[in-house]
Amino acid sequence: MFGPAEADIEILRAKYGSTPSKFITLPNGTNAHLRDEGNPEAPTIVLVHGHSEDLHTWDKLMKKLEGKYRIVRYDLRRHGLTGPAPDNEYQIENYVSDLSMLVDHLGLKRFVLLGHSMGGRISLKYSMTNPERVNGLILLSSSGAPRDEKTSPPMALRLMKNPFGRALIKRIWSPNLAKKSLMDMVHDESLITDDEVERMWDFSRYPGNMEAMFREFSNNWPDFKPEDFEDFSIKTLLIWGKEDTVCPISMGEWYHTYIQNSTMVQVPNIGHNPQFECPKTISDEILPWMETLV
Repeated sequence: MFGPAEADIEILRAKYGSTPSKFITLPNGTNAHLRDEGNPEAPTIVLVHGHSEDLHTWDKLMKKLEGKYRIVRYDLRRHGLTGPAPDNEYQIENYVSDLSMLVDHLGLKRFVLLGHSMGGRISLKYSMTNPERVNGLILLSSSGAPRDEKTSPPMALRLMKNPFGRALIKRIWSPNLAKKSLMDMVHDESLITDDEVERMWDFSRYPGNMEAMFREFSNNWPDFKPEDFEDFSIKTLLIWGKEDTVCPISMGEWYHTYIQNSTMVQVPNIGHNPQFECPKTISDEILPWMETLV
């Protein structure tokens, strides 16, 4: 009647938080789950995942990048093993603040940001306020641009836009709905494995994560405006799946129009999760682009 039972945090940590995972407490009290891997002497790429994802969403792409770069990835507040934030606030400014504290904790002076979906919006917002720290920006199917298409977002996202829908999701949420949500994110549904479904199901039952998600969706994050980019000069790589129904390709084209130093890559037969659907294609775009950064 009240939805699925909460999972045991220690069991989840044993399952998803073993070495090389680390847990750090940020100055605002957030206990962030992160992994710091790859070549420690190489330039650093910080990965910022999207809505209802976690740092494991980068596993496939990690294998393509870790030999050449230092890779930092972490679970955002209310996601994965980081869990709900102590201040219970979920505006974009809170996510940007967490990112700022995390890179300061790691002593990163200059780095490349790679953000997917909601993580792209967070990465862009951070870059706008900290341009001296960001050597390059990579946006994968990022949210934050105005959406003109009439295509319908995944059912779960539609339901979370109103209080009744959020209450319904909490009551009927199940592994089957988790699987449907993941399938809505990709073009080729056969890519979704039982392990992917199990991980989403597990983290949705991390104590407090679902309530925190509902709190976030009760607020509207404003889209970026053209004038936000008037002084934005960070070199940016935009990568979009042509079949993306969550953040349609027109959103990437909008960014390409207003980010003056941007390159746009459109990937055919790929949906909203290019880092998961076609990691080799994505790494083949990222690696040579990284070489162009000063």
